[in-house]
Amino acid sequence: MVSKKNYAKATGEGVVAAMGSVSINKAMVEYFVNRQEEWEAFGKMNSHLYRQQLFDKMEEKKLSGESMMLVYAMASIIKSQPRIVQAMTDLPESERFTSSGVWFSVRSFFETDTVQYVTQAKKTKKFPVVNIPNTMPGFDILWFCLCTKDEDRTLDNLKTRPTFTQISLKADVQTIAREGYEIYWTKIVKGSRNPDNKGGAVEAPGMKEDYYQTSAGDSYKLISLTKDSTMNELKAAATDGNYSKEEVEAYLRSFDRSTST
Repeated sequence: MVSKKNYAKATGEGVVAAMGSVSINKAMVEYFVNRQEEWEAFGKMNSHLYRQQLFDKMEEKKLSGESMMLVYAMASIIKSQPRIVQAMTDLPESERFTSSGVWFSVRSFFETDTVQYVTQAKKTKKFPVVNIPNTMPGFDILWFCLCTKDEDRTLDNLKTRPTFTQISLKADVQTIAREGYEIYWTKIVKGSRNPDNKGGAVEAPGMKEDYYQTSAGDSYKLISLTKDSTMNELKAAATDGNYSKEEVEAYLRSFDRSTST
């Protein structure tokens, strides 16, 4: 009887010999070496890798810059993939604020290339709408500012947007952002209604510390608008590029529509 070889030795003895004289294929080496950033985050997708996927899909569909911004606007404001498609279908043509080519290309993109949840995306290879805002947090916060009444455009309300944690913030402001992140996951989100949860179970509300740590590791910029609505990255006063509480609050006030009397 031939004894079974032991490949479990602490030294790994016998493994190289078992493979014989095989050398590593050059193309195989290049495949893995050229994707070092991808492997570093493999299994824990971050906002940068999601952004790459999103723009690959948008460019594949040949979406214009205006169309791309409309994708971000719809995802930030309406948030739900089915509701976005329905809203874009139902809005009378007379009220559509852009050309029919842009309107229909964006509606088609949401209808055919996106799903709502990450787990659905894994099965369909489509992009999850819930992850569009965090691929460019500055856009999400820009649309929050544009679509919020002056009196409601406060740091207290901004902090409950999960994307705020991804902005370059001074430590004391990041503490505020973390408070808002916890409020979002414990009080605003009443448990995940993702239909792909095992057994259809609803995930209980609660702070997602791992999500937060990933988000807080980002350093995105706020996006300001000029008088002619041109977008610019807002530069922080500090050399480290992090915004102070005063700078964030001044940014919020820059969108005020009310006039002083």
